[in-house]
Amino acid sequence: MMKKTPWIESFCLAALLSVAAHAFADEPEPTTGVLSVRIWNIQSDKGQIGCSLYSKSDGFPSDSGKADQRMFVRFADGKATCTFQGVQPGVYAVSVMHDEDKNEKLKTSMVGRPQEWWGVSNDVPPERFGPPKYDKATFKFDGGSKAIKVKLRR
Repeated sequence: MMKKTPWIESFCLAALLSVAAHAFADEPEPTTGVLSVRIWNIQSDKGQIGCSLYSKSDGFPSDSGKADQRMFVRFADGKATCTFQGVQPGVYAVSVMHDEDKNEKLKTSMVGRPQEWWGVSNDVPPERFGPPKYDKATFKFDGGSKAIKVKLRR
């Protein structure tokens, strides 16, 4: 049987660490990006624009508490832009509302019909008896920088 010497153990350990470091260095790091949502067709000069970014259907389009990110922005001349930072590559949908009364919620009638202007990615219209479906509003985000447009409707 061969006797191990300390220098052989050190050499083997160094070689193993070198291979492991090289293997991890070849893996690309996930890139995050910037998603800009350009909103148009804003009909009044009151309130603020609220944007929500969803990576899953749960909560879409009206429960912004379940969104991955949400923000409120000012607008001018019937246009606004929401800019989401640090977005991982994936599949997303966006919902937008014109929060005229600044309560950070989409105002609806007793039967759930929106009373403030709203929109979603891909400009998907509402279903016959409900809001737009998540799978119709989704788009692929590869990272980097991307801009989409959303038209408000009532």
